[in-house]
Amino acid sequence: MKHRLTKELWYSSIGVGLFTLFYSLIMTSFHLWMGAAAFITASYFFGVGCPDDKVWNIVGSFVMGIIWALISFTLLQNPTIAQLWPSAIMFGFMTFLAIFLQGTVMTFTLVPAWLIAWGTSMVIVSNVAITNWSLFVIELFISMLMGIFFIAYGSNIFSKVVDKWLFPKKTAKPDVTRTTRPTTSDDDVTPRTDQ
Repeated sequence: MKHRLTKELWYSSIGVGLFTLFYSLIMTSFHLWMGAAAFITASYFFGVGCPDDKVWNIVGSFVMGIIWALISFTLLQNPTIAQLWPSAIMFGFMTFLAIFLQGTVMTFTLVPAWLIAWGTSMVIVSNVAITNWSLFVIELFISMLMGIFFIAYGSNIFSKVVDKWLFPKKTAKPDVTRTTRPTTSDDDVTPRTDQ
């Protein structure tokens, strides 16, 4: 099976690769160790087609996902809830509640983005000891935003700029319009017969 290497494929590959490189340098320089969150949110944003009209809905859903992770992690500190059945019931109820809230009073949110942020946050907090929760939440949220506004938007802007620079659109020559004047009775050359 032959694959066609389009210029769009080249731009996307180079753009995402470059902005991932820049992002990795920023994360390492500022010691933002939960940088993988940005790759997850960027992947989600690319997956839904980078919708400009839904970007703030997605950001709001990420906020709710982080809140859900903080609530569930706090509840799991209770030894009774941390057991198999109680924890399964808790996660089931919180998932139900997220979908119910999205369908009623929080219609601006998107459940997939909410659940992705919740799951990502839970994986991080379950595997790393957090010493400063306020700083952690801020860094996590910034990492998620970097996935959208730096990796996804950055690579898209890069692709557009390179495409415009390498392949500028040719301006079409204006069509020459011929003006015709309406025929008058003097111009009429049809032979007439007198009656």
